[in-house]
Amino acid sequence: MGDGIAGVAGYLAGAVALLGTLFKVLTDRGRRSDPALHYGYACGALIGAGMAASAPATAPALAAVLPDPCHLTLVADQLKVAASGALAMMAYSTRPTATARRAVRRQAALTAATVGLGIAAFVAASPVREGVVVTVGGAGRPVLAAYVVLFAVHTAWCLGVFGFLIGRCARCLPAGALRLGLRLMALSALVGLLWTADNLHDLADILTTGRENGAESRMSAVAGAVCLALGFAGATASAWADWAGRVRAWRDHRRLGPLWSAMRAALPEIELVSSERLFGGLPGRRRGDVRFALYRRIIEIRDGQLALRPHLHPAVPRWVGEAVGPAGTEELAAVVEAAAIAAGLEAARAGHRFPVGPGEGCVPHPVPADIHEEAAWLVKVAAAYTGSPAVAHVRSRVRGELGRAAAQR
Repeated sequence: MGDGIAGVAGYLAGAVALLGTLFKVLTDRGRRSDPALHYGYACGALIGAGMAASAPATAPALAAVLPDPCHLTLVADQLKVAASGALAMMAYSTRPTATARRAVRRQAALTAATVGLGIAAFVAASPVREGVVVTVGGAGRPVLAAYVVLFAVHTAWCLGVFGFLIGRCARCLPAGALRLGLRLMALSALVGLLWTADNLHDLADILTTGRENGAESRMSAVAGAVCLALGFAGATASAWADWAGRVRAWRDHRRLGPLWSAMRAALPEIELVSSERLFGGLPGRRRGDVRFALYRRIIEIRDGQLALRPHLHPAVPRWVGEAVGPAGTEELAAVVEAAAIAAGLEAARAGHRFPVGPGEGCVPHPVPADIHEEAAWLVKVAAAYTGSPAVAHVRSRVRGELGRAAAQR
């Protein structure tokens, strides 16, 4: 059961690393010249390959095709060493250019030395692999133990550098998707240290029994999967936030549809481009820009409200108060604004103007100058327009007054 969990977690970690790297490459269009991204891509590809190679189900099959089965352990470990070095170089690349170049060169030299020394120590230890277990004779135990220590120290150093520098960058940023992403990446480094701590268990086994499990252990595989998931969630946080913004804009666009349609039917001139549809885009705009479509819809609704001002019945706030009774200020304001629009549309369709002009309560509710706040407010107004009994009551009273006025003429 433990091996099964380790295998699933190992493959999951490898898939997260490889697919996450591919997703990152695809979503980084226009920014791929950034050196930090190059190191990030290298880290994801290397760690994904290393995790997949050392997964319990994969390791025996790959070891069988190598000249020496022990080479699989060596290859998987050195892929991870190179990946951790690339991770540290990615973090160093966030520093000022001259400082970053020096730090990256030092880290590249350190990683290369670690790989070279690791290969030399592994070969000198002359281990033997049986299935996924690596065994070594008494004379080779200290050498193989030094190999494990070298691997663990280098990985811990790289994770520490990454977590410290990325966490420091996060503290300098305002709240938002970018800061959240960097914090998730810094947290992934902390989990990575727990992942690396599993090497202490391997070290103890080598020194006491001369045996090491060459595949990922259950704890190591699970920690690796969590570490990589957090890392790539952080690295792609901006993309997820962008998609979430598009989904919210599409939802708000749809919710404003009934109100906008009613206003456009009575006032067709408010539509900026009559042939425009949700996924159209104005000339020169990229098709599918739903946020721009939402922005247009908000402008058109506000233009419609301005056009309706001569048709607003001054008694609308009082009628709404009579129909609603005690209510929250914001809820009442949304209903009043919706009722004013409904009353104005009825009068506009009848060609009737009110010489007195609208009352103070009919003025659109002020909201912060932010498209998200504006959309959220108008969604409340649209909901009241279609579903509030008070709006239906106001609409009925205006129709009655206009009907009597028409009869008297």
